[in-house]
Amino acid sequence: MHSIAIIGGGPAGLMAADTLLAASNDLTVTIYEKRKAPARKLLIAGSSGLNITNHLAVDEFLTHYESPSTRFPSIFGPMLRSFTPTDWVRFVESLGSETFLGTSGRYFVREMKASKLVRAWLKKLDAQGLQWKVGTEVRGFSPSNPGKIEISDSSGAILAYDAVIFCLGGGSYEPANQILKWPEIFKSHGVHFTDFRPSNAGYHVHWSEKFLAEADRQPIKSCVLKTSRGVRQGELLITSYGLEGTPVYTVGTPGPATIDLKPELEIQEVLKKLRSVKENLAPIRRAKKVLNLSPAALALIFHHAPREALTEIEAFAQLIKQFPIQLENPRPLEESISAAGGISIDEIDESMMLKRFPGVFLAGEMLDWDAPTGGFLIQACVSQGRWVGNHVLDFIRRKPLT
Repeated sequence: MHSIAIIGGGPAGLMAADTLLAASNDLTVTIYEKRKAPARKLLIAGSSGLNITNHLAVDEFLTHYESPSTRFPSIFGPMLRSFTPTDWVRFVESLGSETFLGTSGRYFVREMKASKLVRAWLKKLDAQGLQWKVGTEVRGFSPSNPGKIEISDSSGAILAYDAVIFCLGGGSYEPANQILKWPEIFKSHGVHFTDFRPSNAGYHVHWSEKFLAEADRQPIKSCVLKTSRGVRQGELLITSYGLEGTPVYTVGTPGPATIDLKPELEIQEVLKKLRSVKENLAPIRRAKKVLNLSPAALALIFHHAPREALTEIEAFAQLIKQFPIQLENPRPLEESISAAGGISIDEIDESMMLKRFPGVFLAGEMLDWDAPTGGFLIQACVSQGRWVGNHVLDFIRRKPLT
């Protein structure tokens, strides 16, 4: 009987285990999880509404991913097509969680939390014979004879497996005082690794105290953020340190930025509405009457607009369409939704096996790719888990039993 170890109990690891166990009854699969229970990040992400994927067609879906490697599209394209967003939705529903398509184009589970999905998935895996080593952190790996991979764990045990799948995280949501240990394992083997950095994170903006007294924790609704990285529409949340929300998660970068506070109107339409007020009012009072701006947007204008733009209608209309702000640094990695950086895609082959270590496979956030929120992150992880599980099956079927 062949034996396989999976290091990490997140979505990629769970999907790899599910794929292996569903396809064969002549192997043992063991998940090593350093915490006392698996799927911690999935539970955190799903605590306020579990967004599992997006409705976009696969070709458009792929445009939302980034990686420094030119090989990334050729590897990830086939992977996503082999386990599509539709396949993932059906899988979630097979575990008893009803899904629905939101107005934003994102799929959610009806209960809006991950706990039911996780419980059902773990129950299925247990019934299939999955073995667990929780509270156990893998400290190293090395090839051994005859053609196996040895791993050492925090208990001091050294065990050999026919294949090992690493499905490790990138440091987001990790406590600030805990340093990720696994990157050093791979760097010690000469594997190229780029340090993790925050992704899908809030950004610092210098707000005045008077503005925060009015607007802290208030949303700027239906706006468009424009930075040197691109343009994204959505809702921004004012915080004591700056901004949170999908637009800044997606295109946030240090430097100048603008917010379109009324994206559904062209500037000439904004001017027309402002001029339609017959009373002799200041532009901001006209805006209160005819532009239906959120309280946070009005407070932003009042407290942070250039004074000269508050007295002249044309300048005020321009301000509505291009309100200037300065994004500073992002929030720290432990507060970010995901992480950019990781092991280079160039280190793996098309099966996601390390080129220099046959039998060692990688999947999940530990690889150097990035994506916005909106279902793209979890979809990438489960698609990688399914892909690597199938390729591990192919790998061990070519090996003799020992």
